[in-house]
Amino acid sequence: MISSILIENNREIVFDKTSEIIKIDECGTHEVVTLINDKSWYKEQVFDSFKIGYGTLIDVKNNKIKFDFKGETIGMVFIQKGSLSINIPKLSHTNYLESNEHNLFYYTSISGEIEMTDDIVSIFRINFSLSFFNQFLPDENKFKDFRKQICYNKTGKLKNKNGAITSKIFLIIDEIRNSKWKGFYRKIHMNSLILELLLLQLDQFNSSNQTRTSEEEKIIRVKDYITKNCTKSMTLNFLSKKFGTNECALKKGFKTQFGITVFGYIIDLKMDKAKELLFDKKLPVGEVSELVGYKNPQHFSTAFKKKYGVTPSKFMKFNS
Repeated sequence: MISSILIENNREIVFDKTSEIIKIDECGTHEVVTLINDKSWYKEQVFDSFKIGYGTLIDVKNNKIKFDFKGETIGMVFIQKGSLSINIPKLSHTNYLESNEHNLFYYTSISGEIEMTDDIVSIFRINFSLSFFNQFLPDENKFKDFRKQICYNKTGKLKNKNGAITSKIFLIIDEIRNSKWKGFYRKIHMNSLILELLLLQLDQFNSSNQTRTSEEEKIIRVKDYITKNCTKSMTLNFLSKKFGTNECALKKGFKTQFGITVFGYIIDLKMDKAKELLFDKKLPVGEVSELVGYKNPQHFSTAFKKKYGVTPSKFMKFNS
């Protein structure tokens, strides 16, 4: 179970025996981490009227995670990697979310399970108390069905068709995850970013055009290809030709949409894979270097130390 929440005096309280409150700042903001297994984690920051949650799910048992929500909440859900389905027995349909899709949900005292349809899923979500959200839901015909669902305490989602995570949405999510502000200033910063994210989400659903540009679609396909083939040798020239773009557009578009360079992303994936092979498989450094696509073990060692602060050999020694 990831977490169950109870709206109490407009505050979302986390109840989960596998969660651990690791920080409470001077404003009473809770930071909670849930360890689902030795590879999967989920972090939550609980504020007065909203909760931010994000994490990576890897090799989850049976690819399923049960959840239980108490009370009622509005949830913005963004899938940044992988795909999943949200199964709620009391509903007649299943909610599917693919990579780089989002939607907005209303939940009231429900239980169910999340089923991963990929081995790795990266999820980001924000939950609001109703009093917070109702201030900003436009009084327009396009949102009347969602307003009725809330009025009659009927679990549902804003639109049947999921929205697309655009480059603007991605950058705001990245800024929320990496905010350096502390205490009260952090609360102000989070409020402003969340409202901007909600604005973009509502505006996209209000628009008749919810699609990405063809160039954005190409960049997303490049990212998915890299994710699945990160240990293979690849160049900007190869990637741009394979997906029908050019090197300049690929470099600029990738950094704009995902906040990291193409090769920065490739190296991060290689290092994550290397760490897994060293820690879980206990393979020799030379073999790991070759498996993640490095011909020169010294180059691999340099990249690993830059990422994790220690050489692969010392990492193995610390974790032996």
